[in-house]
Amino acid sequence: MCLVLSHALIIGYVRSEAIRIKVAASNEIPIGVYYVQSEDRNWVTQLRVHLEVDPAHRLASKATIEHHRWLIHEVVEEKLRQTEPELLKDAVLLEIKDRIKIAIQEALQEEIVTRVLVNDRVDIPVQRFGAPVAPDLIEPEPLYTSAPAVQRDIEEVDP
Repeated sequence: MCLVLSHALIIGYVRSEAIRIKVAASNEIPIGVYYVQSEDRNWVTQLRVHLEVDPAHRLASKATIEHHRWLIHEVVEEKLRQTEPELLKDAVLLEIKDRIKIAIQEALQEEIVTRVLVNDRVDIPVQRFGAPVAPDLIEPEPLYTSAPAVQRDIEEVDP
């Protein structure tokens, strides 16, 4: 009898915790950080985008979004590239959020997104991105083996 009682208590506790976790879980799904380049190409604007979904369908919506994450990433990047620079001046980015929401719903052919959230909006000068200098086309890429693939200390011979 004691065993049955302890088993019932454990199952009751686990179920109550599962319900609490289900209620407390967020219905906001992050989809990535995106960059929009300014017209003069001296600045990029960083935007971190999240999708808010219906809490009742949170798990199914999250699975759909994760299954199509690269399609969604491409659609969002495409919409941001097509964005007029004036729209980035809007503090709350309403038009951009609406365009992203519509584009995602068209791509997924489902209306699972209730709202698009954009945060971490930062304007960054392009000079801070420190892009690596392109290697000389004459020099081949190194092969990662035990022996060097190319001897790089070649001296020119006078004719």
